Amino acid sequence: MLRIGTQTKQSPQEVLARATAFFGPKGTGLSITPQGPHTIEFSGGGGFVRVEAQPVAEGTDVEILTREWEYDVKRFLEQFA
Repeated sequence: MLRIGTQTKQSPQEVLARATAFFGPKGTGLSITPQGPHTIEFSGGGGFVRVEAQPVAEGTDVEILTREWEYDVKRFLEQFA
């Protein structure tokens, strides 16, 4: 299991939309389970990816918890570097 995070100037909605495009059915092919206004979870392949995007003064704090999708999560976070 991996917990990793970053900060971005994008809005929480933009972060979650990018996560959906990256991890969802048209990306890595994971199933989507919305969790709330700032959280979304993807599952499949024996694991999961949970993305939380919380607004802060400078933009958005992004925190991801994953099992079995560590490599893809790191690739996803490279977009925000």
